[in-house]
Parts: sequence; structure tokens; C-alpha cells
Amino acid sequence: GDCLPYGGRVITVKYGDYTQRIGIDGTTEAIREAIKSAFRLRTKRAFWLEDEDHIVRSLDREMPLGNYKLHLDEGLAVKVCLYDESDHIPVHTEEKIFYTEDDYREYLVLRGYAGLREIDGYRNIDSMDDLQTNTIYRGVS
Repeated sequence: GDCLPYGGRVITVKYGDYTQRIGIDGTTEAIREAIKSAFRLRTKRAFWLEDEDHIVRSLDREMPLGNYKLHLDEGLAVKVCLYDESDHIPVHTEEKIFYTEDDYREYLVLRGYAGLREIDGYRNIDSMDDLQTNTIYRGVS
């Protein structure tokens, strides 16, 4: 990390091959927005910074100066089996990745579902927290 002549606090953040210097003199939200802008993050995906000692750091003006690696939330991948509702015959399975509860809710609304249900079980899924990676679900109207 660098302390610039004007007294600002700066950290170095790396994501893949791309490195940016980020000023951390603002609020937590301002630091978050600076990182999103610097790395052109236009999604709602969560992200975090990990330092060289593999410690995940909170974003605030008191965070230690140094080098950080940016990590993006990989989301929760599930499979949804789509049916021909007139014959109740499976048509195909699509993979869907949810990053936020809002993503999950939006998907349900767009498909006209009230929720999802496990294919091999009777468990109804009311929130994203109940989903399990790589499990196959079907929509419930």
C-alpha cells in the first residue's frame, strides 16, 4: 500500500491480471463503489478482499494498507427441470445461478412460479437459503 503525498490512504487490489489502486479515505459504501467502478462490476454479486496473509478484510478507512486480491461471489448453481404443463412431460433442464435473494425472486416471477420443489423429494423451497448446489428442482405454480 502507498501513502500518497496528499495524505490519502491507498490499497492495491488485484483481480485476475488487472490491478488497481483504490483510495480508502471514504465511507465503507464509497470504498465499495470505488472498487465496483474500478473493476467495472455491474452486477449485484457480492465481493470481498483478501490480503496477502489470506485474511478477508472488511472495507473501511482503517483497513491495513497493502495488497489485496478481489474475490467475486460464484453464486449458487441449481438445475431447474422445465415441463410441458399440458402433458406434465419434462422438456429440458436449465442451469440457473442465483447471486441474491432478489435474483431468485425475479426468476420465480418471470416463470410464474410460487416457488421451487426438489425433483427427488417433497421439500418446497421458499427462499434462496434453502437451495442446494447442483440439485434439480421444478417450478411450483
